[in-house]
Amino acid sequence: MAILSTVIMVVAIIWVIAQLLTTRKRVRQGEIAVPPLFAATLVFILFILVVWIMGASPLHLLWLFPLSFVLGIAILFFPAGQLLVMACLGLLVGLKRRHES
Repeated sequence: MAILSTVIMVVAIIWVIAQLLTTRKRVRQGEIAVPPLFAATLVFILFILVVWIMGASPLHLLWLFPLSFVLGIAILFFPAGQLLVMACLGLLVGLKRRHES
């Protein structure tokens, strides 16, 4: 069971890193980033951290993964959630604003 828990945690971390790198690459190339998917990724990062900090079984990530999509979409219904997701996307991409002279 310990091996399965470790595998799930590693796969979850790899998925999050892959999503972040893919999103960063797409936005930098001028392609479309899907805000609900990015929001779900942010929520799943929080779930991974909570599971790790609390010392809970990584098997919880199996049901937290679909829940992160539901909560990620729900976050985008609120203006504060939209601002938070877009701010995190801006930090991830690192684009600078161009000031007009």
